[in-house]
Amino acid sequence: MRRNRTAIVACLFLALSVSPLRAVELDDILRALLDQALTVRITARVVENGRVTVQSYELTRVTISGRAVRLRLEGGNLIVIAEFTPYEADDGILLVAEGRIVLRTPEDDEVKYMTSLRSIPLAIGERVVFYPLGRTTFDVEADGDHGNPLNIELEVEVTPYQSPQG
Repeated sequence: MRRNRTAIVACLFLALSVSPLRAVELDDILRALLDQALTVRITARVVENGRVTVQSYELTRVTISGRAVRLRLEGGNLIVIAEFTPYEADDGILLVAEGRIVLRTPEDDEVKYMTSLRSIPLAIGERVVFYPLGRTTFDVEADGDHGNPLNIELEVEVTPYQSPQG
């Protein structure tokens, strides 16, 4: 019984003496993660007839290399899910852009499912435009809209993370 108490006290002493050291290591790990973090800015635009921006939406997320940023847009008979995964490379960023589209056609109530995947090499801070629907326009039934040809443009920029303090 005495041996068990001694072992328990020794373990507690060891744990207490290591805890402050672990806190410092954890802070260093978090600082290192923030030093390697990336900011992904996405500007989503719904464009009518290839020229006029009908609606715009901005999303900014902090991520790390290899972790995706997801965007989901829904409207009328269309659902668009886009995932952007930045990978740090020696000469910049490799951005993997994946688009998934679910489109319900109004005339025959058919559901179409489309996907696209692109690997895009970028310089840090360079902007790229991704068209999850392709470059053609679709007749999308949006609220209060009857079949105007629309498309979606997703402009993406990847930059190093900068903390709000400076």
